[in-house]
Amino acid sequence: MAEGTATRVTRAGESMRGWVLFIAPIVLLLIVFFVVPLVDLLSLSLTEHKPGPRDPNAALTLVNFVKILGDPFYLAMAGNSLLLGLLTVIATLLIGYPVAFYLTRSSGWERTLISVACLLPIFTNLIVGILGWYILLLPFGVFQQLLSALGLVDGPIQWIRSSSALVAVLTYEHLPFAILILASTIQNVPQDKINAARILGASMPRIVWSLMLPLTAPGLIASAILVFSLSVSSYLIPILIAGPRTQVLPISIFSYSSELLNRPMASTLAFILLVMVAACTYSAVLVANRLTRRGSWEMV
Repeated sequence: MAEGTATRVTRAGESMRGWVLFIAPIVLLLIVFFVVPLVDLLSLSLTEHKPGPRDPNAALTLVNFVKILGDPFYLAMAGNSLLLGLLTVIATLLIGYPVAFYLTRSSGWERTLISVACLLPIFTNLIVGILGWYILLLPFGVFQQLLSALGLVDGPIQWIRSSSALVAVLTYEHLPFAILILASTIQNVPQDKINAARILGASMPRIVWSLMLPLTAPGLIASAILVFSLSVSSYLIPILIAGPRTQVLPISIFSYSSELLNRPMASTLAFILLVMVAACTYSAVLVANRLTRRGSWEMV
């Protein structure tokens, strides 16, 4: 009896040692490349800006947080960033969900064509894609000439430097990721469930609302979180499409760190942006789990 217990303890110890050796590199990477930079970012945000090199013994202060959270200009900038991410998520899901649904139900050359169209923007250089949109949206550009030829507009249209153009380009850049995530979730919904709903007399809108959306909620949540995080933290697309005067946090962070050389303020804005994205992500997961009753149902 004692030998059996000792053997089980030895095996458990060996198994635990194997798991520790397996996850040790992952934990080390997270500590070195995530935890340490995050702690350094927070410590820098708690220091006051002074000309010259960084003082490692500088006193900690909340002056940067007080300045940002007490200034309506920065609060409006944070609101603009959140609104930009929300609008991009809505546009991406409205376009991506039908495309992902059709992708999972198609076959042959149609499936290949849609898959290539979804993957092509990912393999295209970001600068090339943005500059392509910039040329298309210029006054008297391709869109302008097409609408003028159809007699729909007369004179230049100021699409560039507008919020709608910014949302359109962000949607274009992040749409492939959403489609791929949604397609992997939608294809796991059995066709028998859809056929059963049709036999029971459910219309297609009712099937989508009562069946497809709850069963594909994990994919919707994952897509929304990814698109929201990428859109809120995007710098290159807003600076090229909407201009440097666009009031969003990433442009302000770049301005403070590279132009004004006020890195404590830039770190504070970056940390606030990180907290905002984390809070919105956690809230979205909680609300989605509550609405879809995730955990109380099981797909069979």
